[in-house]
Amino acid sequence: MGNPKKPSAYYTRIYEIVRAIPQGKVMTYGGIAALIPPPAEVDRATYFRARARWVGYAMAACSDDLPWHRVINAQGRISERSGHGPHLQRLLLEQEGVVFDQQGHIDLKTYRWEPTIDWLLAHGLLPPSTDEFPSKSSQPRLF
Repeated sequence: MGNPKKPSAYYTRIYEIVRAIPQGKVMTYGGIAALIPPPAEVDRATYFRARARWVGYAMAACSDDLPWHRVINAQGRISERSGHGPHLQRLLLEQEGVVFDQQGHIDLKTYRWEPTIDWLLAHGLLPPSTDEFPSKSSQPRLF
């Protein structure tokens, strides 16, 4: 599955979204990936299978000035980042007011950031779809 052929351009899109996540909010790897159109050189099926992982690769490569701690997995849990243990990510999120339950989960209904359609369109991104693998004819639906 690998990475996109031009990972720097793809990573730039990811980092743009991550920089926009407000303090006290989070997004999932898959949630970020769902907003980015597939690269032209990648077929849709491959993209939909690999996109969340590609966001993970981008986050592993990001600099510390990016609010990397606001990106979590689809279960509402922390996924370890190379060089930083899960305790640091949890501490940073808690300092922003994010609450974890006793099992270490974040309530995504409360803390998930959902960019507006206007913001998405202004940045050349896609409104999220309710389908895991939307057809070309499916209508985008916001949240």
